[in-house]
Amino acid sequence: MRADTVDLRRIFGKDVRYTVPLFQRPYVWNRDDNWSALWEDIRRTIERAEQAGRTGDTVAPHFLGAVVFDETPYLSSNLETRQVIDGQQRLTTLQLFLFAARLSATSLAHERSVRLLRKFLENDEDLFDRNKNPDHLYKVWPTNTDRAEFRAVMQDRPGDGRLAEAVTYFRKEIDAWLAEAPEPHERLDTLVQTMREHLRLVVIDLEKHDDAQVVFETLNSRGTPLAHADLIKNLLFRNAEHAGADVDRLYATYWAPFDQDEWRTEQTTGRITRSRLDVFLTYWLTMRSRREFTASALFKEFERWLLKSSAPTEEVFGELARYAEIYDGIDQHPLHGVEGRFLYRMKVMQTSTPMPLLLYLYGLGDDVLPPERRRRAILNLSNRDYNHVFRELVGAAAQQPPCADEGIIKALSALQGHHRQWPTDAEFRAALEQDPLYSRLYRHRVRVLLEALEDELRTDHTEQLTAPVGEHVGTKLTIEHVMPQSWRDHWPPLDDDPLEGADRDELVHTLGNLTLVTARLNPALGNMPWQDKRQWLGKHSLLRLTHGTLLNPPPTVDAGDWADGWDEDRIRSRGSYLASLSLHIWPSGDDLLAG
Repeated sequence: MRADTVDLRRIFGKDVRYTVPLFQRPYVWNRDDNWSALWEDIRRTIERAEQAGRTGDTVAPHFLGAVVFDETPYLSSNLETRQVIDGQQRLTTLQLFLFAARLSATSLAHERSVRLLRKFLENDEDLFDRNKNPDHLYKVWPTNTDRAEFRAVMQDRPGDGRLAEAVTYFRKEIDAWLAEAPEPHERLDTLVQTMREHLRLVVIDLEKHDDAQVVFETLNSRGTPLAHADLIKNLLFRNAEHAGADVDRLYATYWAPFDQDEWRTEQTTGRITRSRLDVFLTYWLTMRSRREFTASALFKEFERWLLKSSAPTEEVFGELARYAEIYDGIDQHPLHGVEGRFLYRMKVMQTSTPMPLLLYLYGLGDDVLPPERRRRAILNLSNRDYNHVFRELVGAAAQQPPCADEGIIKALSALQGHHRQWPTDAEFRAALEQDPLYSRLYRHRVRVLLEALEDELRTDHTEQLTAPVGEHVGTKLTIEHVMPQSWRDHWPPLDDDPLEGADRDELVHTLGNLTLVTARLNPALGNMPWQDKRQWLGKHSLLRLTHGTLLNPPPTVDAGDWADGWDEDRIRSRGSYLASLSLHIWPSGDDLLAG
């Protein structure tokens, strides 16, 4: 490769087209991170040039960074053409700045500056057919996603996209800065001279033996780091281009949706924030490779898998597009039914490790959603081995796709070890009846458990307030302690036995003493004595969890005086009944296979 340091006359002063391949990312620079810094650099350089004009000193050039070009064949229009391998954000921004400066020059009726700036923006129309190739007018031609907006901006048509926002920002800054000068026209002359002579770029021209893909992977643009999805996109499209495929068709058919904002928004998984597209690609690649890798190794792992699989490029594009639809479907799945409740609970519990398995199962059209995780979550068992477990489950399901559900259940049942095993019925029941769940588990886990019990208590004869209760998360149902945590203030005291008091302190946090109420009712109930709290719950609550197991005795309890008080015996009886319901909601592997 050849590297030269050149001024902008060598870049934009000739008739040339710098085309950004469709497989590069869209324009992403913004005011806070990029535009303001660029303007500050340019402004300071201009002011040094003004000072040098008064003192006769030499103006030290300012370096703007590097760009990398790959030579492409000449077009039939006689215009020299370069493909932009790296630096498209910088080149595009410089064009937007030059256009904003031309608008300022036009408003000042400074014709010489208008003409000079136009030469940096537009090619000679005698070198191409304007009717056939109107876009050959522009010296920089961005990637597909940005072309319509770029064309509109360069024709001074109104817009509200990122490119239009950049021009508006630069125009405002230039106009304000020119207005500060005693002679705005002279300052504008210095601006144009500085843009032509005093700004430098390092231009790297790749030669025939240079691997543009390796260069693209190695270089990182100055303002915004390349996402793994951008590297994967570039790799796939360059492979397709080298194979002689119609890359425009591949882009329009398969990849175009991935360049929309919905896939570029940032998400947090675990402790890492990255684009939704990167998150999806991680899940998909885990499903396909069945290997564990870190988020930072996504591209390298994809590259390794692609080389090993020898999958045709269009086949990979097609599979990504198909599973992206499945992933969207999971994200937007209605929250009713077995699947909806599972997905809702997974979201509330902030767990995503099952996603590769879900992608695989939904790809089969299956609806297997194993209950093993819920048992482990309620027992507060470690989840640190879940990445390995769910990767193994994809393999188990893939062995016999028509019987994927049976394969998954058997694989889960066979897991051994504290970090992996499927809890037994006895272990599950003991935790539900005896453990202080409220103080031991995350609140959202306890809420999911109570919501699941509410759903289970509903029948075809029950009025459907929400289906399921978790569907309307916005109602913010909160966890209520029936016997309050500060029970000593308003509840019958125990004998002066400190051991019994400690036992009650722990018992108030068990499942049998918990229900759900609205966020507004919860503080109103406070530490009310039982008779008052019973009346308030009866008046305001519509949940079966409250009316069917708390205000009235559970079906398994024969107690005509149930509502007369609330004490340890009632808490334990209700807890035992709710534990039995939980065993039905999240059965054991043997029960699932037998059923």
